[in-house]
Amino acid sequence: MLFFCNAASFGWYRALKLSCLPEIAALMAAYGQSFVEQWAPMPVQVVGDYYVLSRNRFNRWMRMLDDLDRGAVPADPDFPFSSMGNLPSVRVVTEQILITEMLTRVWSILLIAHDRFRGENDTEALAANVFLGHQAVRRRALDVFRSDDVLGLEHVLRIEHIRRETEVWSDILCAPLMRKYSLWNYAHCEEQAREYYRQRLERDALSASSETWVPMLSGMRESFAEGNGLGTLIHDDDRRLVRLMLESFALEDEQPRFMADTPRKV
Repeated sequence: MLFFCNAASFGWYRALKLSCLPEIAALMAAYGQSFVEQWAPMPVQVVGDYYVLSRNRFNRWMRMLDDLDRGAVPADPDFPFSSMGNLPSVRVVTEQILITEMLTRVWSILLIAHDRFRGENDTEALAANVFLGHQAVRRRALDVFRSDDVLGLEHVLRIEHIRRETEVWSDILCAPLMRKYSLWNYAHCEEQAREYYRQRLERDALSASSETWVPMLSGMRESFAEGNGLGTLIHDDDRRLVRLMLESFALEDEQPRFMADTPRKV
């Protein structure tokens, strides 16, 4: 089921910037039905690694948010602060949490839908646990950010834009699977997610071959353009999580399907 990249291909992951993650979430959603309909269970190693990496990331984020809430510089030698330019640390950390949440939401829905397709309950509890943890750290990040009274209006507006865009795009991407597998409780807003499905997806299901795919991807790229401050590199934990997710779409002895749809160059 898994395809393990060699050292050369892993360089692609090492260069990942925050602006690429929404597009990766879109690719995962577009190929989601193929993932869900795999009869083989998710390997125990993959599920275990996902939990450990997510737990470590959760703990790291909480420590960083505690530092920021006290007005201190986050103490994380592995965080890519060197790529953030002159942006405030609280904005960069909040952006990372908001945007990586898109991947967590899509992946959680895929894991649970895969269980339901197979009539099993192998990963739902773990996926829900990680998902709820990310929601908790997301709320904490927004609280810390909004309580910083020295940030300029530019930064406040930017974070509110990212928050709104991640919510809308997540619900658009996940609506087909949420409808098919009764997972509307994983929507940011169930009413709006249902409406997105009725308006945009009911007649043209989301997939990489659908007519909606190209304009949807173009709109997403505009919403999360690198030039708007999303050119920071992602943490090693996030790179490992992205790699784990993408490799889970591959069949034995095949390149991951995503490699034919590689996101914009980083």
